[in-house]
Amino acid sequence: MDAIDAVILCGGLSRRMQGEDKGLQLLHQKPLFEWVYDRLKGQVRSVLINANRHLERYAQSGLPVVKDELDGFLGPLSGMLTGLMHAQSDCVLFVPCDAPFLPSDLCARLYAQLEQSAVDIAYVSDGEREHPTFVLMRRSLIPYLQDYLFGGGRKVRDFMQRQRYTVVDFSDQASRFANINYPEQLRELDRTLPTQQALPMLGISGYSGSGKTTLLEKLLPALAARQLRVSVIKHTHHHIQTDKPGKDSARMTEAGAKQVAVTCDQRWAIMTETPKPVALATLAAQFDRTLSDVILVEGFKHEPIDKILVYRRALGKAPPALDEHVLAVATDTPWPQAQSAVCFDINDVERIADFVLDWWQKQGV
Repeated sequence: MDAIDAVILCGGLSRRMQGEDKGLQLLHQKPLFEWVYDRLKGQVRSVLINANRHLERYAQSGLPVVKDELDGFLGPLSGMLTGLMHAQSDCVLFVPCDAPFLPSDLCARLYAQLEQSAVDIAYVSDGEREHPTFVLMRRSLIPYLQDYLFGGGRKVRDFMQRQRYTVVDFSDQASRFANINYPEQLRELDRTLPTQQALPMLGISGYSGSGKTTLLEKLLPALAARQLRVSVIKHTHHHIQTDKPGKDSARMTEAGAKQVAVTCDQRWAIMTETPKPVALATLAAQFDRTLSDVILVEGFKHEPIDKILVYRRALGKAPPALDEHVLAVATDTPWPQAQSAVCFDINDVERIADFVLDWWQKQGV
């Protein structure tokens, strides 16, 4: 879906939310629109925000923000017209800002049905109710939508059913379309939702000198281009020294502090003294979920996590046996056990990045 743009609709008056800007309401200290964005990225090429209030606050996310072309809070259709006019793709995906758990295959399934049915609109049904604000639309609809709005039309489904449309069955994921309309719903969800789901971890393993770090260096920008925020855990057998002797933070450690935090305007770090090796799960728990989507783990080859095995023929070692956790092999030589894992050319970073993105989407995060 690398040729489709998406728009998160945040432009309503939110009357049932007591007039508060719904997209900015916090769930576990993160605005609802950012929950929606986290579900969208990786599904589409780019994401825009349609908002009519607090534009600067939305813009702090780094996403483009577009205000309704028509004044007067005319409803979702006005936001859709604006999105169609500002997006660059032939098809544009629209979703509301109040559904933080939308499916990770939403765009792919809508697009498949749109193409198969040769229509201009594909929107969602959960098996019991239709949800026309979860919709994929062609930009060729702009003049028809303008005419409908200028003629006083406001009803989303009425407009769509005047066009060539199809309704796509998502009854297998009906709960994903539950939206948050009232403050009480938000408070209850904030209370019952687990405060911290573990970030998914994918290992990059192999012999020392096989090129794990080199592959990671190439993968990181490729995954960033796919809107995936990646953190890294790297294991080393060498003693690491993050402080310089004589610096204030090092002096605090020498004086007996178990943890020392240092910070500047660009970054912060905590140095922790440990009497024994730290478990991978403990390290992973330190990462901020609002800043990361996935952790790539270099080393920890015996940990029971999904892995990509890296192997180079020049090492002169026999290819290692694959266990059940090795999903893929990145190598520069024919692989004798390829039937049990996907095999990639170690230099084909784009295909490996696509594999990582597909793996991440299947984790249901």
